[in-house]
Amino acid sequence: MKIHRFIKTAVLVTLALSSISGLRVSQTDTVKVGKAPHYMTISPDGNSLFLTNFFSDEISVIDLRTHKKKEPFYAGIQPLGIAMTPAGDRILVTNMSNGLIKVIDAQNYEILDDIKVGDMPSNIVIAPNGSEAFVTNYGRGAIGRIDFIDIASQRDVADLQVGIRPMAAVVSPLSDRLFVVCGGSNELYVIDIAARKVIAQVPTGLAPDGMALSPDGNTLYISNSGSNDISVVDLIDLKETRRVKVGSKPFSIAVGSNGMIFVVETGSNTLSIFSPEWEKLTSVKTGKHPIDVELSADGRWAYVTAELDNRVFIYQLTTDN
Repeated sequence: MKIHRFIKTAVLVTLALSSISGLRVSQTDTVKVGKAPHYMTISPDGNSLFLTNFFSDEISVIDLRTHKKKEPFYAGIQPLGIAMTPAGDRILVTNMSNGLIKVIDAQNYEILDDIKVGDMPSNIVIAPNGSEAFVTNYGRGAIGRIDFIDIASQRDVADLQVGIRPMAAVVSPLSDRLFVVCGGSNELYVIDIAARKVIAQVPTGLAPDGMALSPDGNTLYISNSGSNDISVVDLIDLKETRRVKVGSKPFSIAVGSNGMIFVVETGSNTLSIFSPEWEKLTSVKTGKHPIDVELSADGRWAYVTAELDNRVFIYQLTTDN
């Protein structure tokens, strides 16, 4: 297997550590959305937030310049996962109940295509180079699978068997590796995208549900909702290097460009923020049963969906620097 680092720079780490002194987190607003908001994506220009509403079959849109809600649009039955192409022209949404991916025009919100995938697609990610999308699929049996979607043709071109209940996926910055966590079998699958095969399986904590890459792309953070901790995985050696205890039922996780780590703790209705060295900086209350967290590109804002409140909570982040 080819071993490589994506980016390695001491300057990046120094900047990350210096930029988090005196962190303050203020809830500035909440936005009422559809029923059971789950996953989110931010448009490449940073102006719009799109999120799935599982029980109202729609996508909510929030203008991030004003934090005002715009008109929602239909996204199929039980929309769950959502991703936007790097070009910003299409939105892809998983429909968990009928095994479809809706391809939606990002300008007029018209449905362009339906892509049939496995029985229960849960989430979706798009490669940074924009060539392929990858769908995590529960399936109907004990084993899950990954569907490979060709973006240009909008077709399911391959599938690959993985573990039980695949939920979250992340693509490497070079678009050559796909990382998938399987919450039912407590492991990370590492997939060679070009070869379309599993090249490694790494044990994690219990019930891994979310993950995010470090800014340099060399470390993967996995939130384990069953063991209330974070697995830190070295992607060079492909092994877990440490476990970090966090709050109750950590579900989603995001990492800012300065290295700060944001963990949604669904069981305690909190958003906790850590330094790149896993020093806990602060925790703030969210709404009931928070699901996902997204960060603005400039690092000034965090957005959290609260499933049982049908709201998005908006937090402003400031530091002394």
